[in-house]
Amino acid sequence: MKQKILAIMAAMTVCASGAAFAAPQTTFQEGQAQVDLGAWNTKAEVGHGDTDSSWNFQGGITYGLTDKTAIQYQYSGLSTDVNGHDVTDGNQQEVNLVHSLNDNVAVYAGYNRINNSLERSSDDLTNNVAQIGLIGKAPLADNLDVYGKVGVGTKSTTTWEAGLSYGVTPDFDINAGYRYVDTEGRHDNDPSITYKGFVTGVSYRFGGF
Repeated sequence: MKQKILAIMAAMTVCASGAAFAAPQTTFQEGQAQVDLGAWNTKAEVGHGDTDSSWNFQGGITYGLTDKTAIQYQYSGLSTDVNGHDVTDGNQQEVNLVHSLNDNVAVYAGYNRINNSLERSSDDLTNNVAQIGLIGKAPLADNLDVYGKVGVGTKSTTTWEAGLSYGVTPDFDINAGYRYVDTEGRHDNDPSITYKGFVTGVSYRFGGF
């Protein structure tokens, strides 16, 4: 699965050309910040069953340290339920260093804290993950990009997201896509925990030298 995702991303980056700045960022300006706000319609798969979908807040900020490198913080809620009863009530928080290779490709490395907070367990399961990843995008039409983001990390963690980003203005985008997160579970009955669902949001950039 990981090899297939990486192959798709590699093919996409070969075809990419000409896009810049639109979310998710693959190019930066020193001193410029991008604020992301949105929602994730999250469904969890724990053990042998799926939960119902629940809307969770997601957001983040990316700050350009140089014209090639940025520091990034991202937050996503991981609350899900079944018939109105909570099953998971955690969150995912990432801090990454992102480096632009060209207008359409960036790589990142950092820390991903996934708090699964299973309702039926007496204590939380928090995975502290070291991760690396790749971001790619390609233009489909004026102001419209297709994007993909994939990462792998410790604790048997795989993340990916793919979607569309539309530039309303040079500094304001709207985007929609699908996100998948899979990470290590607690024991043999729950060997992994998976979160998946549609995402939507807006991004705004300001500042810069």
